[in-house]
Parts: sequence; structure tokens; C-alpha cells
Amino acid sequence: MNKTLSKAIERAVREFPIDEVNSNYEKRPNLFSLSKETELFQNNKGIIIKIDRSKDEKLTNFGKATLSDRYLGPNESYQDLFARVASTYADNNLHAQRLYNYISNLWFMPATPVLSNGGTKRGLPISCFLNEASDSLSGILDLWSENVWLAAKGGGIGSYWGNLRSIGEKIGRVGKTSGIIPFIKVMDSLTMAISQGSLRRGSAACYLTIDHPEIEEFIEMRRPTGGDPNRKSLNLHHGVLVTDAFMRAVETDEQWALKSPTDDSIQSTISARNLWIRLLTARIETGEPYIIFIDTVNRLIPQHHKLAGLNVKTSNLCSEITLPTGIDKEGKDRTAVCCLSSLNLEKYDEWKDDKNFINDIMRFLDNVLTDFIDRAPEQFKDAKYSAMRERSVGLGVMGLHSYFQKNMIPLESVMSKVWNKKIFKNIQEKADQASKDLADERGACPDAAEYNFKERFSNKTAIAPTASISIICGGASPGVEPV
Repeated sequence: MNKTLSKAIERAVREFPIDEVNSNYEKRPNLFSLSKETELFQNNKGIIIKIDRSKDEKLTNFGKATLSDRYLGPNESYQDLFARVASTYADNNLHAQRLYNYISNLWFMPATPVLSNGGTKRGLPISCFLNEASDSLSGILDLWSENVWLAAKGGGIGSYWGNLRSIGEKIGRVGKTSGIIPFIKVMDSLTMAISQGSLRRGSAACYLTIDHPEIEEFIEMRRPTGGDPNRKSLNLHHGVLVTDAFMRAVETDEQWALKSPTDDSIQSTISARNLWIRLLTARIETGEPYIIFIDTVNRLIPQHHKLAGLNVKTSNLCSEITLPTGIDKEGKDRTAVCCLSSLNLEKYDEWKDDKNFINDIMRFLDNVLTDFIDRAPEQFKDAKYSAMRERSVGLGVMGLHSYFQKNMIPLESVMSKVWNKKIFKNIQEKADQASKDLADERGACPDAAEYNFKERFSNKTAIAPTASISIICGGASPGVEPV
């Protein structure tokens, strides 16, 4: 928005005071008309946005139904919602107007918790939380308690259970553990019991290392047939952390040792290749578990996290985020946090040359993260600490397949590979630059600043599934599927 338009809005605010709005037109008090299609939206911070109701035409019937069913507040229209979110997380009027234009043009869409909770008192705007259970009863109870709060406030959860001893291992002098499966079963029930307002039920994923003694039962825990039904967790998602050593054992058809997490003692051995086949079979037949190549992940974490001795043990609900959890060098527990939003690649040709676009969205995400840190209750103390230290965000995409289809680019062609690299290089470079610019302006995140790295964000990009927001964006293909 240029200076002329900014002055026009200021003049319109003076000329159209709220108390003189045409009372025959139903609207909220912070809306007032400029014309039949154009209104000004003002939030409680004084941010003003010029909204255009004709942009409803860009939404499909399915997109409108999705917004109405899950996102709209009382007496809120589609454009009101977009303006609410843009104004809540904008730096100023100009930034707010650009954000509104991006969203209403379907160039990008904030993640579900941002759309649902941004600018409201309903919940928090964070999509992803990652945590881990420690090998004690109090640690397990703490995880359950934290997960209830995280789910209730709108977040999806990824929990690591690989620290717990396996079934039959000793506790004290005479006791024996019941293993991880009964505790995961309780988490399954707790997650189903939590409602995130009227929007969706709680949702969570559990992760386990490939060398845990209970890995075989864990792989099958979502399969509805076979085994004890009381040891099934049909509503949880789950993922397996696969190491380089395991894949080498698969290649050479070696025996694979399943070890106690407490002392690395070998509890049993199994054919690595048979275990891999079992994992892939479950994935083919049920869609899960997720597979995370955890050594690759830890090789690629930010340098400042390596220097701090942090490492990744788990992923999130949908496996697009990998962030450090557990006790850090300060002795504080980290529950990793990431806020998401996604660019619409189907509209790539419309926004690729806009110099402000990605920078504006990274600022938007930084403001979302700050809002979470400011508003999260005491029960979120570990998450607030982690968010404050590393400031991780996830700028993702949807519509890659749609872009290829629209431009008649075969998916397996050389041209698709060229465009794939070109698009993501453009996004990554601009996201990296935005992180540095914001570090200059607002300060580097403490994790990076401690080692003299100029980065506002520890993590910048993530490819989320975008199941709902791709529908809102005109039915764009979700995520990067089918790539």
C-alpha cells in the first residue's frame, strides 16, 4: 500500500466515524463502509485495513464452507477473518494492508490455529509442539499434563517416548516396568478427550527409536486387528526414528540389537531386514508409521544448536518439523514450538517478483511467535522458554502439483526438477535474508546470539500438510504432494 492510499485511509477514518455507520447494514462495530464493496476494518490496536468484499469471489464454495465450519467467529465474514488475522500480527497499517492483500488474494494462508485464534481469546496461534517423556513416573505425569494443555489451546503434539525402559526391565529392587505401550494408551485417551473449542479434537503423535526393545509392538499399535486391543492406540499418530546404522544393517542383512534406553544393554536381537520389511508393510497397509532419518536431521540442525549441545529426538504431529527437546545446558526443559503458514505455489507467478512478500510473511510469523510468548499461560512455561530461546517458524508451501498442472509441466520431467529447485531456492534465500534483517532490527534469537550468529529464527521453513488451508486457497494441491 503506497503513501497516497495510506493518506486516503486516514482521511476516510476521519470522514466516516464509527457512530455514523449505516445501521441497516449488519456489521461489527469496527467496520464502516466506503462503498458497496469496500469497507475499513479497525482492530483494538488501531490498525486499519481497507477490505474488499468482492474478493469473496476468489473463494470456492468448498473453501467458504470450510471457513464457515471451522474458522469464522460470531457475525464474522470471510474478509473480516482475513482482516482480523492480518491486523493482529502486523507491524503497522502498511504491513497489515499488504498481509490482508496476500491472504485475500490467496497468495498465502496462515495455519489453522492462526486463522482460528489470532486476535481472539479462544486459544493460541501455534500449530506444533514437540516434547519428550522422561524415564520416571513424575516425568510421564508431567508429559500427560502438559499435553492436555497444549492440545486444549489448539496445538498438535509430537512426543518422544524413547527414554522409557522397555517392558520387564527392573525398577528398584524387585519391581519391573510395564513398558511404554500402556502409557501411550493413556495418552491416546487423553488426546481424544480434549476438545479445541468447536474447531477440532486434540491430536498427537508418538515417536520411538528403531532400537527400542518395544519397537515391534509400537509399529503395529495403530493396526486395528491382531494383538491385545487394550494395547492399541488407534487415534494417535506414530513415527519411527531410523538411524544410519540401522540402514547399513538392513543393507548387509545383519542382526539388529534392541537396547535398553537406560544403560544400552542388549535386550534382544532381530533381523534388521525383517524389521524394516515389517515397518514398510505397516506403512503401506495403514499409512503409518512416519519414518524420520534422525541422523540426517541432526547433521543439518543449525550450527548454534550443535555448539549448544542440542540434538533432535522427535518430530511433530505431521513430521514436518524437527526441533530439539529435553534438558538443555542450562538445566531447563524444552518443549519445542513452531508456528506455521504456507505460500500458495499455484499463484507463484503472481507473487514471485514481489520484493516485500516473503519478508512480510516472516515478520508476520515473528509477531505470531511473540504473541504466543506473551499470552501463553504458566502451564506452557517449557514451551514459552523454548520459543523465546530459538524462535522457530515454519514457512511452507502448497500448490506445487497445481502449479505444474497449470503450466503443463510433467511431474517426472527435467523441467519439473528445474522449477522445483528454482522455486524453493527463491523461497529459502528470501527467508534467510528476512531472518538476518529481523536479527538486525529486533535482535537475534538467544540461541543464535550466544554464539554470535545473526539469525532471528533457528528454523525458517517447513512443509506442512496444509489439508484445510489448501481447500481455502481454491483447492490447491496440499503440501508438496505428490512429490
